[in-house]
Amino acid sequence: MPGIPGVVVAEQPHYLPWVDFHEQLARAGTFVVLDNVQWLRRGWQRRTRVALPHNVPQPPPTEPGFQWMSIPLENPHRDTLIKDLAVDARQPWAREHLRTLVSLYAKRPYFASQVLPRLEPFYDAAARESGPGSLLRVLLASMALFNEPLGLTPNLVLASTLDKQGEDKSARLVAYCRQLGAHTYYSGLGSSLYLQVGLFRDVDVRVLWQRFRHPEYAQGRPGRFVHGMSLVDVLANVPVDEVRQWLEPSPWGPFAPRPPGG
Repeated sequence: MPGIPGVVVAEQPHYLPWVDFHEQLARAGTFVVLDNVQWLRRGWQRRTRVALPHNVPQPPPTEPGFQWMSIPLENPHRDTLIKDLAVDARQPWAREHLRTLVSLYAKRPYFASQVLPRLEPFYDAAARESGPGSLLRVLLASMALFNEPLGLTPNLVLASTLDKQGEDKSARLVAYCRQLGAHTYYSGLGSSLYLQVGLFRDVDVRVLWQRFRHPEYAQGRPGRFVHGMSLVDVLANVPVDEVRQWLEPSPWGPFAPRPPGG
């Protein structure tokens, strides 16, 4: 499932991200990893949503139906860029995260066949990471963990390797699009709070907003469906061929395949 030439996506790196993130990977001709921005203490970069323990009752609708799994950092400062952050190698976090995921998902129908064989080598390598830049390396590896079974072949570019031009977020994203020869910027809806679409229009780059929403699936717990879960949760419960179909472009959307000669 190659990306679409001329389509640029720019996102901060994430830990074992959710399906929506992978849908952006599937559309992007070039995926810009925003490693040159400050990290957010309560952001998604170093944490992901996984299922609640089996012995925890389903919470009421006013409370989250998930738990966060976070990578510990070594001496993080507010102004530190993502590319310079270090995992805290003094803590056995990788072993603990693997143990947590096995505990949560071992009885789910596809965990043993689709997920665990990829988690084990990933966490084995992550446990040996340390020093500045180690968080970014772990995040990039986690983002690519299921690319092969999902048929994804993204072209990733680190923002730190591009010219950082512009005074604000929108201007810098426009600069990245121009450097990469983009005709389309594909953005998550969260960016609509700050993105200055006019700046893109001025350089003939159209902005498309992600409106992807995958089907609900059995998560192994009674009660409401919980959105925004890690892809680990999805692939522990849903056949990979079905998830791959979710990521195909909509036949009536802006990325619909053109008919021959069209």
